[in-house]
Amino acid sequence: MDEILEQQAKGICLQCGNDFDWARFKLGYKVCKLCGDKLAHKVRRCVVPMHKSNYVMLTDLQDLKGINNKGGLHR
Repeated sequence: MDEILEQQAKGICLQCGNDFDWARFKLGYKVCKLCGDKLAHKVRRCVVPMHKSNYVMLTDLQDLKGINNKGGLHR
């Protein structure tokens, strides 16, 4: 555990082990830009309109099915 904290204090990426900018670390990032981009592309997002309401961002396909039906249930 101490090794991870020591790496973070130096601005070392948790994914690849490369150094990254200290200003990026101070903003709260734990990974470099390249690894952060790879992690961001793993999650798919979809913005859908709700019936007579606002837009909602979803990441799960099961939530998307039937979301615009007035009852909201999908079988």
